[in-house]
Amino acid sequence: MLRTLLVLHTVLLSCVACLAADGPNVGTSFSTHPRKSTVEEYSSWMSRLPDSVLLSQISIPGTHNTCAVYNGFSFGFGRCQTWPLADQLEAGIRFLDIRCRHVGDKFLIYHGVIDQKMSFESVRDVCHEFLKTHPSECIVMSVKEESKPRENTRSFADTFEELTSEDGKLWHRSHQVPSLENVRSRIVLVDRVGNLGGQKWGAMLRQDDYQAPVDVKKKLIRSHLKQASDIGGSKWLINFCSGTLPGRLITPQRYATQTNRTAIEFLKQPNLPKPVRLGTIVMDFPGEDLIEGIVETNFAKK
Repeated sequence: MLRTLLVLHTVLLSCVACLAADGPNVGTSFSTHPRKSTVEEYSSWMSRLPDSVLLSQISIPGTHNTCAVYNGFSFGFGRCQTWPLADQLEAGIRFLDIRCRHVGDKFLIYHGVIDQKMSFESVRDVCHEFLKTHPSECIVMSVKEESKPRENTRSFADTFEELTSEDGKLWHRSHQVPSLENVRSRIVLVDRVGNLGGQKWGAMLRQDDYQAPVDVKKKLIRSHLKQASDIGGSKWLINFCSGTLPGRLITPQRYATQTNRTAIEFLKQPNLPKPVRLGTIVMDFPGEDLIEGIVETNFAKK
């Protein structure tokens, strides 16, 4: 009997190990912090890129609803990340999706109606501190207005101007796609409001069908990745792996376990050339292997 129990225990451990290595959550991470080896190797990965490369020509890992780490009363639909912002940057994330609710002439970070208990000033300060210690890097920040504004005496654009004017050198605000040389140690603004002066959201080639059935979304992700690898020039492609289906009780977490797997399987194709441009890939709960895989497409095979 004891021998049988030991055999069953060994089999169970083997199954757990297999699931951890290539199980249903491959490409995702629900841990509270990224692994140390990823931080050590990828906190300054842009230092390996030439100054002349355009940001649109780089494969960039990003997060959707970057600061949405609280569910609130949403039953699992409010949370999109488990790593705090500083850890995401250290792990190699370089595209941030920042959602600001305009309240009392200030910006608070929200996901829909869920307060994420963070201010825009805090986001800015975390980014600034990271760039001071990692001067080879740049951060691409999409800024979007979220939820209903209230108790304001000025426009969203006016508040943004006040919150960024004192550190103007930190921000790169232009409609032109910059080369990396011009934006190292800076935040590149992507304008989803329309009058903030950064990269035009409408000028980017985007895939963001966030309520597509999962099988449809997988096809969209693969198609956009292939399109990015085929298109040259300065056209900036954004590919969202994130999504949710509230009517089917599919939370962002459940959705990501399937769509992130699609992205990492694309990266693991044996015939995928390197370097190859895949554009900016935006994810919920990205795992370390997926982030590393995206980054490594920028470089020749080791």
